[in-house]
Amino acid sequence: MSSAQAVRLVEITQRKADELFEELIAELRRTEGTGISEPIDEIGATDPTAQAGGQQASEAWSLDMDPLDGGWEETGHSKKETYGWPDGNLDEYDDFFIYRGSGDYTGMSLALGYLANGDVVGFVLGAGGKRGITYFFRTDDFDETKEKVSMIRGGGPRGRSGFAPHEPLPNAYRGFKTDVLRDRKAGKWNVQGVVAKEDDYTTMLGHTALQAKLRGIA
Repeated sequence: MSSAQAVRLVEITQRKADELFEELIAELRRTEGTGISEPIDEIGATDPTAQAGGQQASEAWSLDMDPLDGGWEETGHSKKETYGWPDGNLDEYDDFFIYRGSGDYTGMSLALGYLANGDVVGFVLGAGGKRGITYFFRTDDFDETKEKVSMIRGGGPRGRSGFAPHEPLPNAYRGFKTDVLRDRKAGKWNVQGVVAKEDDYTTMLGHTALQAKLRGIA
């Protein structure tokens, strides 16, 4: 290897390292003061430029497009369904409802899993099984409001982070009720989230569908 080639490789390595640290700094600034990390690694670990049907998801669809319009039909229900997260945690759901989409959601098969503590996880279903995509926490004032809140991802340099409290949300989330996650659930992240009533499966599924499309898996 020539000295010129060696210098070029070092320059490439330095540039990539700078990009990585810029993204880490941006994420730390968004979650500053929380002292915690997100509990569900898989929800935030996917790359929005992953291949989907032979085409990059970022080229085929983005959160900046118009809101999706469609509906959901319940097609199945089971109890004591389990799901293992990448970090080793195993959830058991008291109720697990399966839905088929119509309209802009045609072809999508999603599910909502209800935990004993009242939290809800949104799943994408496919030939390979199920994959957890969204997590709705019971708000601190749930007894009064009956509301749950779930982080919105799609911000930051690579589309993996959340959206700061005063940051504009992309077009796809127009029409959703939103609030700051930390304001509704103490100890969580200082980012925006989707708010849904405990029985509002349409909002929960709509949010899950958007986050799945962002990852190129629906």
